[in-house]
Amino acid sequence: MTTDPPPTDHTRHVVALLAGLAALASVAWAPAGLVGDLVTLVVGVAALLFAWEASARLGPLRAAAIAGALLAGLVTVAAAGVFLVALARASS
Repeated sequence: MTTDPPPTDHTRHVVALLAGLAALASVAWAPAGLVGDLVTLVVGVAALLFAWEASARLGPLRAAAIAGALLAGLVTVAAAGVFLVALARASS
């Protein structure tokens, strides 16, 4: 049995929070139209996957990674809905 402390991933946790904030910012800064909706969706999914992986790691800043995952998840769900509506309008 080792007495080593668990590995800390401070940087990964903070970057996960920043990824969630970047996904939230992409909603406002993405170009209008179908391409902008797709960009927002891709950024949201990428941020969600990174933050999800970071939140599985132990450390004192794990709550920051969880907050990033929640932000990215909300952006992803909203962006998917907006993208589907825009795609339906474009195809009809």
